[in-house]
Amino acid sequence: MQRGHRFGTARYNGSAGALAAMGGDGSSSIENPALMNSSTFGGTEFSAHVRADQTDLRSQGLGLGQAYMTGAWRLNSKARLSVGLAYQRDAWFPNFWITSDQNPQTSAVAGWMEQSNGFSPEQLLANGQYDAYVAYMGYLTEVGAGNQYTAYADGVPTYRQVRFAREQSITSWSVPFAIKSEKFSLGVRIERRDGRAQERFTMTESGFNPSGVTKAYQKTVVDSTRWGQWNIRFGVAAQLTDGLRFSAAVQPASTALVQWDYRNRVTPEANSSETNLTAFELYDDQEFRYQLPTVVQFGLAQTLGTKAAVSAVWVYHSKVDALISSPLNYYDLGRQMADELRAHQQFRLGGEYRLTEAWTARGGVQWSESGTDFDDHSSYQMLGLGLGYQERDWGVDLAYNALRASGSIQNPGDGQSWDLGANHQRGTVTYRARF
Repeated sequence: MQRGHRFGTARYNGSAGALAAMGGDGSSSIENPALMNSSTFGGTEFSAHVRADQTDLRSQGLGLGQAYMTGAWRLNSKARLSVGLAYQRDAWFPNFWITSDQNPQTSAVAGWMEQSNGFSPEQLLANGQYDAYVAYMGYLTEVGAGNQYTAYADGVPTYRQVRFAREQSITSWSVPFAIKSEKFSLGVRIERRDGRAQERFTMTESGFNPSGVTKAYQKTVVDSTRWGQWNIRFGVAAQLTDGLRFSAAVQPASTALVQWDYRNRVTPEANSSETNLTAFELYDDQEFRYQLPTVVQFGLAQTLGTKAAVSAVWVYHSKVDALISSPLNYYDLGRQMADELRAHQQFRLGGEYRLTEAWTARGGVQWSESGTDFDDHSSYQMLGLGLGYQERDWGVDLAYNALRASGSIQNPGDGQSWDLGANHQRGTVTYRARF
């Protein structure tokens, strides 16, 4: 929700986003409307790219990642007006992470029992200790005198399997405008962005003590959000020297309407065929209004002679003090959630080299800090390689990207940190035409 799209056109991807400081393609124009790519002609330009993704074990197939159309009209001998329309879709669907353990030394039930001691089931629910509450309602623990708990799933299991998946997708429509002179331009972009994110956790423990009530169980937790937001972004670009271009953009803090759904389900299996244990699911859905950070972006691009260019981009996301602004009874929770968020930076460095009159090679790197105190895959490193072919009125670009994202969660089975590193590869083809 805090971030924009990680990928764009093949020219953009081939430099890992660094050529956004140079302008000249649809993705650059969306990031900074002052760099709209209709900068040297009057007329209309259309570009679209198709992406193909591959993650660790799951192929993402093909998809339309972006479509962009812009038109330019001369206002006078020194200024032009450019107007565009852009569609973007970006998705990240990594493979399920799976780990299994034969004859584990601990049980998640013991941890939930320890959390529960001293609290009634009603207090567990009110305090937000949902896993411990669901363990009680799902016949994994039982409360006794003094709110002391015992285990229905007694002892240590003989087998444990844990699975986790994290997915996200973003779709946006935007309209950029720019007024451009020979060495200076101003732009503004209005964007509607909609997104979806989901985390799914599944754990199975089986082979508990036959003298206990519960033989095995499966636990599934699904945490889903859908959101929609309006953004406005202002941009400026200036040609400082014949070869050096400076650009800057700012997206003021905004709000997003968020639909949150939460499911925490335990399905137990009894040791005795005469005992009927029913599954229990805790379900909640809420609507929130989230506060989103200010985004600032600076770029420098330097041409080297007539064949080469290098560029760098720095992006900064500010910190949010209170994440939830509505409803007000969740304000304190929003401040606690905001304490887990960080101000963070993203860096890009890359360039391109003209091999012949028609062919251009590109390359670049990008790296991003984590936006949270925990590893949620917002920290990543990316390599981009690309090749472009350009005729007078049309062009084709190719790009390959390799991305490594770091993530982890605490495994409730053994209480240890579980590394969830993800490798993501993308191939992109973009076609551009002027007419």
